[in-house]
This record gives sequence, structure tokens and C-alpha cells, in this order.
Amino acid sequence: MTENSQPLEDILGTAIVEYTPNAIKFSGLSLDKLEQLLTQSYTTANTYYNAAPTITKFIEFGKRCVDRGAVATFDGVAFTIGDANVAIDGIKVVGVKDLDFAGEFVKFTFSCDEIEVSSQYLFAWWD
Repeated sequence: MTENSQPLEDILGTAIVEYTPNAIKFSGLSLDKLEQLLTQSYTTANTYYNAAPTITKFIEFGKRCVDRGAVATFDGVAFTIGDANVAIDGIKVVGVKDLDFAGEFVKFTFSCDEIEVSSQYLFAWWD
């Protein structure tokens, strides 16, 4: 963590949904906030949760969403024992305008435990 970094809870902000003894669970985290967590060393580029993609892969896919006019948000957990380490275990994309991009989403999330593809949003989660 850098000397001038914001506290973890400040970055997660309204995305926090639950505190457990060893972790903070969050939902709906923006791409900008995910990048901030990486920049401030609350996670690493190669961190992943179970079979989910790495933080870098989530950021890259989030940027592809922006390029297509869609918005990705992220769910996950920040482990609070020792150095904070944030991992992503879910992604939701809204604003998808074409089926080709839905196909990209399915390819990106191929190892997920749960997936929803609808006209309203795309969602995948890793257990």
C-alpha cells in the first residue's frame, strides 16, 4: 500500500454489503474503483478467486465494455487478515447493445459457476 493511499473502506464505499470477521464483501464496484484498488496495492494484477479471471483480465474486460457503450461492475471480497487483498468473484454488465458482445461475455466467463444472459444485463459469478 502506498503512503498516501485511501483506506480500503473509503475506496469500496457504497459497494460494501457485508462485514465478516476476516473480510469485507462488496457488490457493484466500478471499473475506476477496481483500478484504484490495484494502483494502491490493495490487490495485484494476478490475483484471482477460485476459477475467476485475474484482476488484470477483469479490468481489460471492463474497458472493452466501456468501448462498446456498456458498463461493468464487480462483486468480490477484500480479505482483511494481514495485507488487504481484494479478489473479484462476480461481474455484471449493463447496456449491452448487440449479441456479439454477449458472446464475448460468455467466452470471458467460461469457467463461472453461474451465468445470466438477458436483454437487461449479463452476470457471472464464481463460487
